[in-house]
Amino acid sequence: MLATLLLIACCPQQPASVTVALKPAPVEQGGPRWSPKAESVPLTQRDAVLSGSFALGLPDAPLVAVRLFQSASAVHWDQLWVDANRDQALTADELLTAVPKETRGKWWSSFETVIAIAIANEAGKPPATRPYPISLWFVEDPKEPDAKPALRWTRRGWYTGQVEIDGKPAYVLVTEMHLDGVFDQRDAWALARDPKDLARAEARSMEKHCWLDGKAWRATAMDPQGASLTFTAFDPGFTEAEEKAKADIYKADREAKRAASPLSFGNDVAAALVGAKAQSKRVFVDVQTTWCGPCKQMEQWVYTAQSVVDAAKNVIAVQLDGDVARDFVKRYQVAGYPTMLLLDAEGQVLRRVTGYQTVVEMVAFLQ
Repeated sequence: MLATLLLIACCPQQPASVTVALKPAPVEQGGPRWSPKAESVPLTQRDAVLSGSFALGLPDAPLVAVRLFQSASAVHWDQLWVDANRDQALTADELLTAVPKETRGKWWSSFETVIAIAIANEAGKPPATRPYPISLWFVEDPKEPDAKPALRWTRRGWYTGQVEIDGKPAYVLVTEMHLDGVFDQRDAWALARDPKDLARAEARSMEKHCWLDGKAWRATAMDPQGASLTFTAFDPGFTEAEEKAKADIYKADREAKRAASPLSFGNDVAAALVGAKAQSKRVFVDVQTTWCGPCKQMEQWVYTAQSVVDAAKNVIAVQLDGDVARDFVKRYQVAGYPTMLLLDAEGQVLRRVTGYQTVVEMVAFLQ
């Protein structure tokens, strides 16, 4: 009896592993809040055609060729050939047509298609493919006629599966974050008890764990074609609540003392520079866009903080929309949003930061 107890103590039970079968999710099921960064395909122009290609699928797979055209009566690029079956032959079903739309002064041509990706089969088995739906778009900026043309694309859709864990159903979501048509540790997954919670879950790299009912699970095997995922329970050494508290980078900003009025911004850099010279001040320029999430968070938590308003007393603050203030963006080489610049009265850059800045960081930047 004692020997048996010692054996159990020395050889604890191995963590349970779960394998779930995956399949493409129907669009109406609702997708995750996170998506992969789009890929860019450089295009070269010859006569009236923009041409390029990109890799997708197995390493030895042929490239996917693309050709962008303008139809006879079109003013903007409205036709795209995508060599979906990679046979280098243009067929009618591979020619896509868009209705270009103007947004923020730019013309967008959007397309959707499905690429066939070869599946690596065992010797002797016939070759097979799986569908890979993608969205593609081309943006033409009349204000940047010399910009190098590029076609952008990203995957449409994701994979889901259902499995039983501890006697109750659990739902799994897997999606690509590295757009190569192969599932591996660079992609992302989520785990939840309810499909709605699954769609609201945060993005987790395959190299990171997910939580379910307070228990941590890590992915241990992923079928490269997306057919299945195996994950195992383990002890990370901390609780889910402890991990969330540590990851809450906005907590201090939310709890910061609020000013009676938020930081006041103008929108005229030239006037601000004149004022800065007359008042011996500096100019603080916040370059953001209407679609920038971190910009909105700074508006809510940083520019309303008392310490930030106090630190800005010796600057003249200006806020610009990067999609509108094109000349400023080009002159000061703004490459991401938000970008914050501290200028002297001559317009020279004294300090520059890009990305969300906490209350403490913004106070240090302004002082």
